[in-house]
Amino acid sequence: MSVQAYSPFRANLITPSDLRRLNEIRPWVPVLATVVHWTLIVAAWTMVALWPNFATAVLAFFVVGVNFYGLYIIMHDGLHRRLFRSVTLNDLWNDLTMTASIGAITRINRRNHMTHHHSTCLADDPDRFKYVHEGKDVVIPFMAFLSGVSPLVTAVRNVFFKRSPHSVASPVEPSEPYRLRDILLLAAWQLALIGGLSYSIGAWAYPCLWLAPTYALAYRADLVRVFCEHSMMIADEDADSSMRLITYESNWFEKLFFAPHNMNYHMAHHLWPSIPYYNLPEADRLIRTSEIARKGDTRLVWRKSYVGYLISYANWRRSNAAIVMPEQSHA
Repeated sequence: MSVQAYSPFRANLITPSDLRRLNEIRPWVPVLATVVHWTLIVAAWTMVALWPNFATAVLAFFVVGVNFYGLYIIMHDGLHRRLFRSVTLNDLWNDLTMTASIGAITRINRRNHMTHHHSTCLADDPDRFKYVHEGKDVVIPFMAFLSGVSPLVTAVRNVFFKRSPHSVASPVEPSEPYRLRDILLLAAWQLALIGGLSYSIGAWAYPCLWLAPTYALAYRADLVRVFCEHSMMIADEDADSSMRLITYESNWFEKLFFAPHNMNYHMAHHLWPSIPYYNLPEADRLIRTSEIARKGDTRLVWRKSYVGYLISYANWRRSNAAIVMPEQSHA
C-alpha cells in the first residue's frame, strides 16, 4: 500500500515539543461532550413525547441530527483512539456510547479510516471516491453525491470488505468477523432505540426521529464535509500532488452543520491525526505562524466557507472551464 508523504510539513510546521503538548489526551473533554449531546437528544425526544405535534417533531429532528453529528465527530476521534490512553477503554466507550447506535464497531470501521489517512490523494485511498471529480458532473450526479445516495454502497463495501493491495479494482475480501461483544452491543442499541421511541412516542419515531436525522445531518453532512476538505478545482492529478491540505474558516452556524468539534481544521488533522479534536485550533495557529506558511506555500490552503465552495465547485463543473476558486494562503 502506498503511504502519503507528509514528512516535510510534519518536520517543519510544528516543533516536537509543541506536538507533544498538543497530543496530550484529556478524557474528560470528550466524556463531558458526549453526555451533553445525549442529554440534548433525549430532551428532544422527551419534548415530542410530551407535546406531540409537527412543530416539536421538526425541532427534534434538527436537535437529534445536529447533536448526533457532534457525537459522530467525537466517535471519529475514537477511531483514532484519542479518547482515552487505554485502547480497550477507548474502544469500549466509543462503541457503547456512539458507534453501536448506528450499527458500527470501532475496531472494524477503524481500518477503513486509517487507510484513508495513510493513503490520502493516492490510488489506495478507500475514500478517494468522495473527493475526486469522477461521478460529480453537474447537475444530477453531483446532487446525487451530495444526497449521500450514490456513495452509500461504495462506503459500505470499503468499511466491511477489503481490497487486495495490488489493485484498487481487484476483488474484495471479507473483513474481520464480528465478536459476540459486538453483536450484543449492536442488538442492545437497536432494541433500545426501536422499543423506547415506539413506546414513548410512536412507531414513526424510530425512522423519523432517529434514522432520518442521523442520515441527513450526520452521515450526509460528513460526506459533504469530506468532499469540501479534499476537493480542489483543478485536475485531480495536480490536487493530489498538493496533498489536498485544506482548512475552513467557517462561522459558528456553518460549523454547527458541517464541522462540529473543530473538524474544520482538516489540514492540522491530516498532518497529525494524533492530535485530539480539542487541540486542533492551537495546531492551526502554530501552522499559520510557521515559516512555511509565512512564505506563502500554496499547498497550505485556507477557505472561507463550505457552502461557498460547493457553489463555486458546481459553477466550475457547469462551465467546464478552469475557474478555480482563489485559495487563501495565510502568512
